[in-house]
Amino acid sequence: MTVLEKLGYNIRVVRKRKGLTQQQLADQSHISLKHLQLIEKGVKNPSFEILRSLTGVLDLSIDALLNSSDGEDKSADEMRQLYLSCPSEARETLLNATRTLSHELKKLMDKSTDQADSSS
Repeated sequence: MTVLEKLGYNIRVVRKRKGLTQQQLADQSHISLKHLQLIEKGVKNPSFEILRSLTGVLDLSIDALLNSSDGEDKSADEMRQLYLSCPSEARETLLNATRTLSHELKKLMDKSTDQADSSS
């Protein structure tokens, strides 16, 4: 996947998670529907101004939109996209909940491993 294709994919995923149609995002970003479609397909390279407009509507940073997770598995990519699709004010809450859940899962796994070891 090229950088432009990954960028388009990221825009499409976040747009859909926010419940926006292509037309709504195009209108709110002050670009044509056709231009947005070409960006989402990875055909058109958006200018900095257009990226700034898109990220403003999608409520995420340009850095978050551009940084891809090529080396990560699909689950990690999905988790990242879920995080990015949340409003910025809710992201810290989501991150804290994820940390708590991860900690509790590790404790359960450790307990399960200890029980399996003691029964052997």
